[in-house]
Amino acid sequence: MASWDPGQYAKFAGPRLRPAADLVARLPDRAYRAGIDLGCGGGQVTALLRSRFPGLALAGIDNSPDMLAVAGKALPDVDFRLGDIGDPGLAAGHDLIVSNAAFHWLADHRKVLSALMAGLPPGGVLAVQMPRNHGAPSHRLLAEVAARPRWASAFSGVAGIRPVDEPADYARLLTAAGASEVDAWATDYVHALPPAPESHPVLEWVKGTALRPYLDVLDEAAAAAFLAAYRAALTEAYPAEADGRVLFPFRRVFFVACR
Repeated sequence: MASWDPGQYAKFAGPRLRPAADLVARLPDRAYRAGIDLGCGGGQVTALLRSRFPGLALAGIDNSPDMLAVAGKALPDVDFRLGDIGDPGLAAGHDLIVSNAAFHWLADHRKVLSALMAGLPPGGVLAVQMPRNHGAPSHRLLAEVAARPRWASAFSGVAGIRPVDEPADYARLLTAAGASEVDAWATDYVHALPPAPESHPVLEWVKGTALRPYLDVLDEAAAAAFLAAYRAALTEAYPAEADGRVLFPFRRVFFVACR
């Protein structure tokens, strides 16, 4: 299991939370009995659910004890548990299932999504956001640098970046699994990242997510060399603007499916 660093992830808390807020805003107003946040991390999205549905019984599942510790301190009334979101059974008994930027980490997220949809009670809702940035320079260059002879053997066991489908693909998938209605869409966010002295803004962003599995298998010296090579590639792909900030386009896929 790759490690999560709550501090690194929180460096861009505002831009990372905006898609989650957009997802929660699209949830239908219904009298849900119980909600669950799959891949809840530090509880930021769970807090949005608490604000939107104040009286709702909430639970959160994540595979990072460090993230769950942060979440538990922020929302002591929520049932946060350590678990694998690849197990659809963990969502049993919940009629609102929400997941923000988590399912793309699974080896077969489509199978899990189908099972979650099929297991919802009538009137239940499955709402998910996943990044679809695997073709962007940030992720393409990461794969290219990782494939260089110097590091390729070290990364032989790293799954790397798993692709996410188009919104229409998920609409078809969930309809086949029993959804009566699916609202699916994509949004392109353009984040203006602040300068990062002795680093690169996009590198600092990716260090909190896609870079984690790679850095986990390198020692300190090898990690420093790998980051230097990746940073050089990013500097060319994402030049600084006149004010020093770097524009970082990021596409995300959403869907809200009703049983």
